Amino acid sequence: MDNTQPKEFGKIRAFLWPIHKYELKKFIPMCFLMFFILFVYTLVRDLKDAFVQYQTHIPKGFNTTQLISALKMWYVFPCAFLAVMLFTILINKFGSKKTFYIIVTTFMAYFAIFGLFLYPNLDSIIIPADQVTNIVNSVHPFFSGFLTSLINWPVTLFYIFSEIWGTMAISSLFWQFANATTMTHEVKRFFGLFPIIGNIGSYVAAEAVAKASKNLTVLNIQMLMLCVVISGALVLGTYTLIHKWVLTDSTCFDPTKIKGKKKKKEKVSMFEGFKILFTNSYMGLVAMLVIGYGMAINFSEVVMKDQMKTLCTTPGEYLHMYSMMSKIISLLTIFVTLFASNILRRCKWKTSAVVTPAIFLIAGSVFFALTLYNKFVSPQIFGFSALAVAVWAGMIQDAMAKSVKYTLFDTTKSMSYIPLDEDTKTKGQAAVEVVGGRAGKAGASLIQQIMYGFVPGVMNNVVTIVVFYAAAVIGWIISVFRLSPKYEKAMAEQDTEE
Repeated sequence: MDNTQPKEFGKIRAFLWPIHKYELKKFIPMCFLMFFILFVYTLVRDLKDAFVQYQTHIPKGFNTTQLISALKMWYVFPCAFLAVMLFTILINKFGSKKTFYIIVTTFMAYFAIFGLFLYPNLDSIIIPADQVTNIVNSVHPFFSGFLTSLINWPVTLFYIFSEIWGTMAISSLFWQFANATTMTHEVKRFFGLFPIIGNIGSYVAAEAVAKASKNLTVLNIQMLMLCVVISGALVLGTYTLIHKWVLTDSTCFDPTKIKGKKKKKEKVSMFEGFKILFTNSYMGLVAMLVIGYGMAINFSEVVMKDQMKTLCTTPGEYLHMYSMMSKIISLLTIFVTLFASNILRRCKWKTSAVVTPAIFLIAGSVFFALTLYNKFVSPQIFGFSALAVAVWAGMIQDAMAKSVKYTLFDTTKSMSYIPLDEDTKTKGQAAVEVVGGRAGKAGASLIQQIMYGFVPGVMNNVVTIVVFYAAAVIGWIISVFRLSPKYEKAMAEQDTEE
């Protein structure tokens, strides 16, 4: 009998809600843990781009969208390496539980400092725009983004913390915790449904940002930061509740029924964690999935955000549109989750894993076709503004891509770690998620920075961006097909051992 879909579930129940009543004690708190993590992620994600796009201490005539790629290459990527180093050190010294508390508390402390002290005093902390112009104009254009971001260090720091929170909290903390506590017969049923309640948190955060965007005062930004800190405290509270109330109940948690090899106990250093990516072909292919996603989403979003800023006239309008996209992502993710959970239960890993890059290929083709039409053919299409149509196509493409990313991509990626031994799973996963994800985005950003050094402006390089986008997605699909037989073999070997 397939223990991932018990017989007592009818067809409709098996499709919509394949959870036993006694499992709710474990399932609901895990969903709320994701709820609060995604609330923080969505709120700071929406704010960080608006802060970058509309900061005032920049060189005259500078395209602020270019700063996004500069931030990811010069600052986020190296900080991601430091984050992995810190994560590995903390895991080795304190264990997973204390590391969870330390990381979440550190992020919440920074967001509190930003809301209370840094954001209200940006004009007094950062040098005037004319001085920024003189400094940046004295260097090669390749380094203009690096210097502008450095001078605007409070905004840069907020961008770094926001980016790494998404990767660290969702991938390294939540999913590692889920892998360590979800029993074999629960994996396919639970993993596909966690995002349903979790993405309600994203919607609530997007709604809060949308209301604040109507009047972007310092007080409103501070209130949003307060919401972030409160949600962070609820993350810690929920995590504690699960340990004290759920994991102590034998009906909810049995360590002998957790997938994963337990033989290897020696600790792996941070550098050995990185080495895994280059010496272990299995982990290397998992990293290629993450890198492919990182490059593809970077190339598509930088074009979308550049056109979105052209369409919007004020920071509030831009933030409102961005929050609208976040709400679409949240609702679409909840809808897709119902189908994704059934794809996970009924289809092979390869089928589930290839859906995300297929969406990128199809929806991305439509978005870039409209973008190229607007640039090279006509500013009007069927009587509508081609720019507005392209922006909406980009928002829909981004929403579709992220909805399947948060459901099928994240889940199949997490499933790929299941047959690994404990140390490879913990250290290798951290290296893949944080460094691999950042390497994809940083690689795409490096390509863009080189292009901007010769020809400034995102839209002036859009054809080249389209070519690199296509290459990233195709490489991603190839990696799925190469990893699939390795995953199936590892799972079969583990089942035989058990």
